[in-house]
Amino acid sequence: MTTPLAQAETVLQRCWDHWQALASRPDLQPELKALSALRKQLTARLFSIAAFGLVNRGKSAVLNALAGEARLEVGPLNGVTQKPQSLLWQPGPGIPWQVRLIDTPGLNEINGEAREQLAWEVARAADLILFVIATDLTQLEYQALLELRTLHKPLLLVLNKCDLYSEAELQAICEQISRHLDWLSPQALLTVAACPKPQKVRTHWPDGRITLEWERPAPQIEALRGRIVEILQTEAESLLALNGLKRLERLQAQLWQKQWQYHARYLEQWSTACALGKGVAVGLAPLGLDLLLAPLLDGLWLLGLGRRLRLPWGALRRALGDLWRPLLFNGLLLLLAEGLGSWLGGGWGNSLLAGVVAGVGLYRLGSLGPPLLTRWVGEAFGLGAVLRDLIGSKELPAKV
Repeated sequence: MTTPLAQAETVLQRCWDHWQALASRPDLQPELKALSALRKQLTARLFSIAAFGLVNRGKSAVLNALAGEARLEVGPLNGVTQKPQSLLWQPGPGIPWQVRLIDTPGLNEINGEAREQLAWEVARAADLILFVIATDLTQLEYQALLELRTLHKPLLLVLNKCDLYSEAELQAICEQISRHLDWLSPQALLTVAACPKPQKVRTHWPDGRITLEWERPAPQIEALRGRIVEILQTEAESLLALNGLKRLERLQAQLWQKQWQYHARYLEQWSTACALGKGVAVGLAPLGLDLLLAPLLDGLWLLGLGRRLRLPWGALRRALGDLWRPLLFNGLLLLLAEGLGSWLGGGWGNSLLAGVVAGVGLYRLGSLGPPLLTRWVGEAFGLGAVLRDLIGSKELPAKV
């Protein structure tokens, strides 16, 4: 049985092979570089986990605690993390994936709009998001969580600095959060103390001396580490495949949009020429034959458009599925024009009316192309079918 990751790699390879013929186009370089990076990530089986949230919530400390060493800079001031930083993490034996932990800048840093945008870009590319908070949700955190939910990827809400609260206070905060976020599963809310506050330790020495020293307890991170390991063991492959294909879907839409813009002048001329040709052909054709000729000329227009844009057959089939209603409407209008022309007396007036209706109908189809393009390419290279299978898979969590 083909695995989800193998299916994703097959679709990605088809896409890569298709666009290599246009690799010299300067305007496509950003998307092609992103496509290459995505291929490498899937090949390397690299699972990315991003820490996300407001400043001074302990995102860096949480990742340091997971890694078991202080590799990311932390500090008491806001905005210590100025740009995304990452480190590789080995969560334990039996995990066949490389895991990358990514630290992001805080969302509410003063004059940090550009860094906030970088944080959102990292979150959109990550396979798993750790949203780190330190108390009950603020309005900004609540809004950010709602936006993250639209990304349709697993999210763990990490309540850090739990050592600062009593057990009753901690329970009250968790209950309040659960009421605000009724869509969040109980397993997705985890309490940790990534960098517990120092405590006084009394030491009795052999010579009778007693000293008091401040020591920092070990991080309380076991619940979070265990949940991440569980996800890596049961859902990582499907999540990697799904996230990779959704990123591919966005890249595909950008590439096809650039294709349309690049060929916009030709496509406008093609639609105009086809509309004029259809109008003349239908106007000169005998009654009855023009009704058969009209859909054939519509198909010729669509094939020419697909050939110029290099649309794959899957996208062309989707185009026919989206355009059958306008095509049927054009046919009914042409039939009505034939009937009206015959009622008015036939002759050249009948032919002229039918030709105008046929030509205008096809020209109108040309104007529908750009908004439908991204929908057409969703089926290209089998992307749409594999995405639907993955989203409906039982291996993916039904609720984050």
